[in-house]
Amino acid sequence: MANPPIRALVSLDTGIDEAAVLAALPSDHSIQIVGFLQGVEESWATLQDAATDLLVIACSGYSERALSLIGATAREHPELPIVVLSQSSPDGFLSRLFEMGADDVVRLPEAPERVRFTLQKVVARRRAMASTSGSGSGSMICVLGPKGGTGKTVTVSNLASALAAAEKRVAVIDLDLQFGDVALCMGVRPETTIHDLASSPGTLDADKLDAYLVPHESGAKVLVAPTRPDHAAVVTVDFLRDVYGILRATNDFVVVDTSPGFTPEVISAIDASSDICMLSMLDTLSLKNTRLGLETLDLMGYENERTVLVLNRADSRVGISDDDVDRIVGRKPEVRVPSDIEITRSVNDGNPIVLSRPKSEAAQSFRRLADVFMARVERGAATPDAVEAAEPSAKRGRLSLIPRRT
Repeated sequence: MANPPIRALVSLDTGIDEAAVLAALPSDHSIQIVGFLQGVEESWATLQDAATDLLVIACSGYSERALSLIGATAREHPELPIVVLSQSSPDGFLSRLFEMGADDVVRLPEAPERVRFTLQKVVARRRAMASTSGSGSGSMICVLGPKGGTGKTVTVSNLASALAAAEKRVAVIDLDLQFGDVALCMGVRPETTIHDLASSPGTLDADKLDAYLVPHESGAKVLVAPTRPDHAAVVTVDFLRDVYGILRATNDFVVVDTSPGFTPEVISAIDASSDICMLSMLDTLSLKNTRLGLETLDLMGYENERTVLVLNRADSRVGISDDDVDRIVGRKPEVRVPSDIEITRSVNDGNPIVLSRPKSEAAQSFRRLADVFMARVERGAATPDAVEAAEPSAKRGRLSLIPRRT
């Protein structure tokens, strides 16, 4: 079952080129237009009754009418995200849009697939905020590696094992829904998977979810990825939001392995998380993609302080120095994991190196990474109240990551 389409109400301001708006909106089934309305008055009247997930306001440039509609919607429907499509951005207009309550702005003309990404991102962000706010939940660490092969799964398995060894309640989610390998890397038998949970009848609660978690010898519990790529379609973003909320409410840490790229599932995990673990390696392609990934997080409104940079195979002699890493990525890594043949052996054995070779330098590096996240909790940097307090300024009022085409 695919993710349901986002229901969008589109409001056209006076003077906007309707053809330009239609050309920018996705024509597939990811976005369902529930209304294509002319003028603020008609849009406001329809908004009171229409079942919609998103308000899209299209204007040619500075518009007091658009600002008025945004302000009224933000006051009367604070749960409804707002995206503005604008053909120009006069001085001061962008800041006014965000001040009134817009979530994001896209300059026209723009490609439909890029507009789709923005709309999905905004809706996923707002739903994640709604599902986690005030829940008294634990920390959720989303492990990212924009380039494949950076060691996400190895990092997830060792980080989770190190946290569990420190007597923390830990849940692991394999969000690489088509080709996830957490079960193999941690040596657990995938008797039940996230596909089985998503396709099971009845409502989702903590007891039901716990029955689908596979225990690991470290004490962590794993929600295993589907065993077949075609099973991934059953796992929807809405379902995942419920899973995140329950696991955060019942664990000290939730560690999420992800697929490469900013898919809707990954965006949802990012927005539901309290921390990001960004991985890179000593090659120019990986470092370049890491920089782009960090810039994307920043443009999504994710605070830099909540991201930990990890450099895998950090002692490789490939002609790239620490200064090169700092210059390309824009920051120094907080944790460096050295190359170690025992890591590969531990993966083949299905036994994380923090358990199989606890005195090795690699194991010590993964424990340092666990210490970083535990220290954040102790000083309150990753508590739900701190995250919630930071969200209004960080999550609203950021310009879209979509670049203007030239």
